[in-house]
Amino acid sequence: MNMYRGHPQHVFIPDAHASGVRSYREPAEPHPLQLTFLEEEGERGFCNRIANLLSAGNAAATEAMLREELAPFEGSLASLCKATSADQVTIDGWDDLLPILAEWEGPPVTAITLGLTNPPDLVFEAGQLHEPELLLGLYSDEAFPFSTACADGLLEECSQDVPAWVGKEEDVEFYCSAAGLGELNTALIGHKHRHFLRDGRDGVEGRAPGGYVEYVLGCWLRSTLFLQAVQRASRQLPAGCRLVAGAVGVNADFVALIEAKRPRASAARKAAKTNEPQFATLTVKPWVPREDLDAITNPPAGATLRQRVLQGEAEQAAPPAAVAEQEPAPRRGWLARLLRLGR
Repeated sequence: MNMYRGHPQHVFIPDAHASGVRSYREPAEPHPLQLTFLEEEGERGFCNRIANLLSAGNAAATEAMLREELAPFEGSLASLCKATSADQVTIDGWDDLLPILAEWEGPPVTAITLGLTNPPDLVFEAGQLHEPELLLGLYSDEAFPFSTACADGLLEECSQDVPAWVGKEEDVEFYCSAAGLGELNTALIGHKHRHFLRDGRDGVEGRAPGGYVEYVLGCWLRSTLFLQAVQRASRQLPAGCRLVAGAVGVNADFVALIEAKRPRASAARKAAKTNEPQFATLTVKPWVPREDLDAITNPPAGATLRQRVLQGEAEQAAPPAAVAEQEPAPRRGWLARLLRLGR
């Protein structure tokens, strides 16, 4: 019997094996994905497969696959993933888009970009939720011939380090945000097993740590739920407008092109037309693990793409230093970083 237990200042300190302290309770037998992630190539193949599904617009199938993989895991993060449903995630403010554009006196908006990310300088406070940041840009054909460019041509321009439309955003007073991902996003940011070192220091043998596998699955689920919300919102796209959506700097990056279906020449005389969105697959460079685990590799935060462009122009306009120094590499635009990750 502990003679100090009745002391008024006695504090119970759980050991390292108590749930929620340090130790992840590994199952007696490893789950299949833990064996797949044991080798770097296995994890890379899984992540590339999920990214390709999202880029093709197959968000519902991707969600079903991720939930099937999450089912046998019992950690706190896996439980939160299971409790976060697709219908909880929305693009707040999107309903205002069409009324605002109806009063817009500038050129017609023919393209919108939406990017999910996290600012790199988050300040953690107990109980505070961190909703992911949503980058928004609205463009017209004055920046790029969005309405007439073929999908391949648009995607080719997206792959450039500086796409033609950078810095030419229309000044439309429209704002929106991603809602419903705060709890999952906060848990992912603060998760204690975000890296798998594969050097014997992870405390498990013959399998990838369950906590790390849960983290990877949770990151992809966050991106998947975001794309599903964008797909629902895209039903209210302006006529002739294309939507480029993706995620960057959230350890589950992808990009997809969403546009209203365009009838083929052979079907031009058909009267029936559908407003169901279609998706064009974009080629994303294969997933590559980070070399420096302690480095902050998230992109700089910003409310809009325009702010990032203006910041880059200000840095270029700065006077040179008196002592010659090595110039930093130019900052790539959001779409360029999205499509040329790790290049």
